[in-house]
Amino acid sequence: MRRSLVVGTASLLLALSGSLLGCAGSGEGARSPYGATAPDVAVSDDAFAGAVRDLLSSAPGSKERSQRLAGVEARQMARAAARFRNHTPNRGVAALTGGLYLARTGELTKDIFGQKGKEALAFGAKEYATRGDEGRAQALYNLLFPLSSDQEKKDIQSHLDALNAWIRDGKQKYGPVRNAHELQSIATARRLLEPNDAALQDASNRTVQWVQAGLALRNSLRDKRIPSTREEGIEAFGALQTGGRTLAAIHLLACDAQGALAAIDRAGARELVRPDLLLALERAGERPDSLRWLDVLRALRPPSSRDSQEEEAMFEDHELFRAASWAVSIEAYRLDPSLPEAAGAVAAGLQEYGMAEASPAVLVAAAKAHPDARTIGGALSIVMHAMELEVSGEDVAAARRAFKASGPLLALADQSKARTEPSSGQVRGLMGELELREGRVAEARELLKAASQDRSGGVLATLARIERFDGQLPAASAHLKESLAAPDVARDPALKGEIQLMLGDIAAEQGNSAAARASYTDALKELARARTRGEPEERARVERVLARVLDRFGAGQPASKALERAYDNAPRDKQQVSATLGQMVGRALVHSDLPKARDGLRRAIQADLEQEDIVYLALWVRLLERQLKVQPDGTEEKVFSSILDDGRWIGRLAAFGGGRIKADELIASAKTPAQKTEALFYAAMDRRITGDQRGAEATLRQVLKTGGIDLMEVALTRDLLNSGRVSVGPLPEVALP
Repeated sequence: MRRSLVVGTASLLLALSGSLLGCAGSGEGARSPYGATAPDVAVSDDAFAGAVRDLLSSAPGSKERSQRLAGVEARQMARAAARFRNHTPNRGVAALTGGLYLARTGELTKDIFGQKGKEALAFGAKEYATRGDEGRAQALYNLLFPLSSDQEKKDIQSHLDALNAWIRDGKQKYGPVRNAHELQSIATARRLLEPNDAALQDASNRTVQWVQAGLALRNSLRDKRIPSTREEGIEAFGALQTGGRTLAAIHLLACDAQGALAAIDRAGARELVRPDLLLALERAGERPDSLRWLDVLRALRPPSSRDSQEEEAMFEDHELFRAASWAVSIEAYRLDPSLPEAAGAVAAGLQEYGMAEASPAVLVAAAKAHPDARTIGGALSIVMHAMELEVSGEDVAAARRAFKASGPLLALADQSKARTEPSSGQVRGLMGELELREGRVAEARELLKAASQDRSGGVLATLARIERFDGQLPAASAHLKESLAAPDVARDPALKGEIQLMLGDIAAEQGNSAAARASYTDALKELARARTRGEPEERARVERVLARVLDRFGAGQPASKALERAYDNAPRDKQQVSATLGQMVGRALVHSDLPKARDGLRRAIQADLEQEDIVYLALWVRLLERQLKVQPDGTEEKVFSSILDDGRWIGRLAAFGGGRIKADELIASAKTPAQKTEALFYAAMDRRITGDQRGAEATLRQVLKTGGIDLMEVALTRDLLNSGRVSVGPLPEVALP
């Protein structure tokens, strides 16, 4: 189990410190050169970022664009299908949506989806049908139809017939304005995923009808004093409030400013559209260039007035405006990729729509044209966010590719005379952290050495953890002491406490009880002072580190109280809850406290934590029950039986916990160094439970030699072995509740 808080994480996993979206630029930067990727070959994962960048820069209707789109689309559909198969439907939907949004009107043919396109579309259609989203389900069935066999076509046609019957029946279900809005919503949802003229015209016509129905009701109320139902009045207000902008957005999905104006005029809705949007559409229709499309992008955004935002939130389709904004930003980028605002908006869309690893590549031209600290720092922030997104989706390989695509940006930051925020060292440090979490120590070591030039305390501390793993204890201590003086450590008392705790542990391993006690005492005093400061999540982190320090003094009861305070500080923050309960249950395993362990698992289930987090806690409870020869209460078995053994690591762990596979089989299933570390830990515990104490200790010592430095299992192993720790004497007098 990965530790939710490790030395350096707080300083490395930054919130976005800057954004390219606020930088306008001159609009005269050089075009990104073609030829970085060949347009007539299949796109591999490694080539994906460059292929997406070159696709977005290619001219509409050109042979080059057609070839590039086919390669990118096939790769993206394969990714979408894989995500659906891996039981992550939200990520599958994002990838499928992103792939379809890349296509312009009329570009999607049956040959463009690649070998996995049919599978991805089928998964998506089923997902949207399950959600009750008739419009998107209809769009995907329409796209799936030409790819299907005769029997499959019959099944698809039955789904389409049922959808059409529902739409026909809906015409008589409500009043005129509500009916028009229902049909408009379905048609607009269909247009989002089906980029062809038929879907475009249907969405446009339905929206015109909705707006005209709203206008008619308004006029009847104003001129003839004819009353309406409250529901119809609300629907009419929505049509008048957002209908004109909705019409514009539907046509802007195809970057058709003139078509947007024509539809607004057809509905008689000019009075309903903000003047700035009308002017931007007129100018873009007259002479479409990058800066004019950026004006359209800004005008599409809702007004800043809180009342206006609340009113529009009641009626508008936010996904429509997100999609239209992304289409407009792509067109602005195509015309001039050196504009920071256009590049930043495109990168943000790539991250939202399942292509985060490609986002660094689209920022390079803008950063080269505007090599100032703000632009480069904003680009590096987006890179870090891309890496974090991919890791949150359990795709570390994609995070590596995002980091690789950021190479030109890192080089620009290295060359910059002004310090950027974040720095190139922080980006390398984040990648080093990610590699370390995967157990790839050699790769992490090189990245962190390069990152340590920034003298970030978090990076230095992480490098020290690797040196400790390597047995280089003096070097680790030196880096830890140096990190204590770094500004990021001074701002983060939990991180500082982690560093002081590790200094004490290293001193204890060297047999220096006086130095160990001094470090632990420093940590204890500073954490005690900091525990009431900051935001709740910061206080929760401080309490968790405080609990670990208290355990070094053998103060078990105060340590338990500290963990309870950590839990109380952030009860709705699932990341904090997961970290706290993980520490509680792990500590209960070490101290053979079954009631505490069971209580932690119960809380995790009640808090609806991620399935993976709960599996680890259930594993530890089951190990403790077996060790104490206590009959299970059934809670863990419910957890294990709820997870399929489908080849994913979480499935293998659940199978081991449920007794369906042996420890040797779990070890053989491990595919990464981190998984091997975990498997060895559970094999060691299995040997310990069966009475093989010598074999258990040997395997536990092997755990400390594998690459999973950041795993909870490694921390538990150190505690179980006591890892050479010496007695540091009684608890100092420190005021604690």
